[in-house]
Amino acid sequence: MNYFSQFWDENRDDEYADWGTSTWYFETNDENEVLKQITVYKNEKRTRYNEDNLEDEFGRLCEGTLTIDECDGDVISKNDFYKLWN
Repeated sequence: MNYFSQFWDENRDDEYADWGTSTWYFETNDENEVLKQITVYKNEKRTRYNEDNLEDEFGRLCEGTLTIDECDGDVISKNDFYKLWN
């Protein structure tokens, strides 16, 4: 598994724009498929997606593949990812 984060320096473009900027956290497999995704907003709101919760009113699990290089992200540890997940 691979774990990385990406800071997004723009607000959402919907009715939740006041949540502020966000940091995205991803767990991907060796084929770069996103298995789990967490988004933490400046106002501390948090969304979590995986195969059991693909989408809700706030967003959805990233489709397709994603690599750390594609999002100019930072490597994080599995432990740090799961501290946020739980």
